[in-house]
Amino acid sequence: MARIRSVHPGLWTDEAFVCVSPLARLLFIGIWNECDDMGSFEWSPLKLKMRILPADNADINELLSELAGNNCIARYEIEGRQYGAVRNFAKYQRPKKPNSLYPQTPEILQWVGTEARSSRDGSEPVTHQFPTDSENSRQMEDGGDKMEDGGEKERTGKGASASRTPRPDYAFSGKVIRLTDQDFENWRAIYHAIPDFRAELTSLDSWLTGQPAEKQNGWFHVASGSLNRKHQEILAASKAKVGGPRIAI
Repeated sequence: MARIRSVHPGLWTDEAFVCVSPLARLLFIGIWNECDDMGSFEWSPLKLKMRILPADNADINELLSELAGNNCIARYEIEGRQYGAVRNFAKYQRPKKPNSLYPQTPEILQWVGTEARSSRDGSEPVTHQFPTDSENSRQMEDGGDKMEDGGEKERTGKGASASRTPRPDYAFSGKVIRLTDQDFENWRAIYHAIPDFRAELTSLDSWLTGQPAEKQNGWFHVASGSLNRKHQEILAASKAKVGGPRIAI
């Protein structure tokens, strides 16, 4: 039975969320309604398609794989049955009387954040739903690019006037785009269809240098959106060659 869930404002600028395709984002939010109160759901592509995207020409298996590949959800099996779980779900969805419908392994309990929820008193502010593990990333406020600690903006940038001295721990350091080793590998895995990922980043960085400061300041989201479109175009072209279904986005 579907449940009412809440959407935290920080989700819309979360890195994991913005790096997936629009339909995958819609499916992801819809999956929350299918989860029990511990963040698990039945891994049934057909049911999820009919309950969340009944009128869309979408390959639900592709979308689920996209979400899993970006660490938004995890697939697991217990006693021969397939289940899915939403990362950090239990930290930010707070039903008054939690009800568990699906079994969970110790790893999944940690994945959904059950322990973190049990330690909260309900008054602590909710942060971004999917914080990254990047050593250079910092927690941001709901409203946008202001850092809570008042430090220098690392990922949102400051336009062409900002100091961009290359550091040895950046896997890619352009005039506008800078990615740590982890972020670079994460993006390369997400947008795996792009044959020469570094060349594509170089081209994007060159394009951004000629754009207004507003776009340069938001380079992370601009670049991820451009890479995702390129990725989807390549996948669609590849499927068209073999007569496969085209994903509607």
